[in-house]
Amino acid sequence: MCYLVEKYGAQHETLYPRDDPQRRALINQRLYFDMGTLYQRFGDYYYPQIFEGAPANEENYGKIGEALAFLELFLTGNDGAAQYVAGGDCLSLADISIYATLTTFEVAGYDLAGYSNISAWYKRMGGSIPGAATNRTWAEAARPFFEKVKH
Repeated sequence: MCYLVEKYGAQHETLYPRDDPQRRALINQRLYFDMGTLYQRFGDYYYPQIFEGAPANEENYGKIGEALAFLELFLTGNDGAAQYVAGGDCLSLADISIYATLTTFEVAGYDLAGYSNISAWYKRMGGSIPGAATNRTWAEAARPFFEKVKH
């Protein structure tokens, strides 16, 4: 995503700003959080059940909640719920990436209702992120695999 915006997205500079190293570092942190914590914990819980027929691992399920608690904090702004996961006043690559991950959570049947900031942000992003409907279509294709997983 970073490469594509740098190579082809000059008109979308706010997604991954070249001239604001502090904002870019925060976007990177959120992207790494998505890849290395949020989605990783999702996979650690769901994929052994889907691909190996393993029983549900409650410890791994709890780790998903820990990751979501971090995301809930990221979405807590100084004056209430933050509009974007990397703060600021505009959409970034971090929003797009984490939105895609949470769409997979939703399709898998994970209940996000206990996370008010995440739930509000997720609802807002569905109408703001270009390609969100396409992302959902791809995520929905995996629904049959998640239907046999314990929640």
